[in-house]
Amino acid sequence: MALFSWTPALATGNKFIDEDHHTLIDRVNTVLEAISQGRSGSILSGTLAELVTYTREHFAREEAEMVRIQFADMQAHVVEHARLIKQVDDLKAKLDVGEKIDAMGLYTFLTRWVKGHIQQVDMKLAIALKD
Repeated sequence: MALFSWTPALATGNKFIDEDHHTLIDRVNTVLEAISQGRSGSILSGTLAELVTYTREHFAREEAEMVRIQFADMQAHVVEHARLIKQVDDLKAKLDVGEKIDAMGLYTFLTRWVKGHIQQVDMKLAIALKD
């Protein structure tokens, strides 16, 4: 059961970005399901690692498109990507050393992160890609 659902409000109108976002939401849901099922730190860490790997790939595709179109807000967008990856990397590092993390805090962070990034940052890129 998906805990975080795709909604029309998340559609950027750009096929490659929206397809990537669907996959990103699937990966987030894998992490959220591990949280809801009370999975151990190592299982949660593994699902988080898969999310980070996919997110890095997605961000690289977006950044390549930004370079291609000489996106005016590229620097800010790339900084946001780096900030988000660092936050997830830090959470994963805590899990990897056996530190307990706030599961509901992780749930809230992931859902707000994806929604906020898409609606506030990626929409601007999608519009620029239309031009």
